[in-house]
Amino acid sequence: MDWNWALTIIIGTSSIVVAVITLAVSLINKRFEDMNRRFEDINRRIDSLERRMETELKEIKYLLYKLLEVPHKEE
Repeated sequence: MDWNWALTIIIGTSSIVVAVITLAVSLINKRFEDMNRRFEDINRRIDSLERRMETELKEIKYLLYKLLEVPHKEE
């Protein structure tokens, strides 16, 4: 076996390894991007619910104050 044959085998094998690693990294990055999109969507939903709850709580407070308001006695 001469040096050209040995170098061809080494370069070919390393190219295949690099291609497999690149594919794996690409798939992992895609997975993380999908997860990141899901987390952003969940955060938007939580923010929306929080704003709605704050609005509802303000309305409940207002109604409770109106309900529990003691009329002033006129003297």
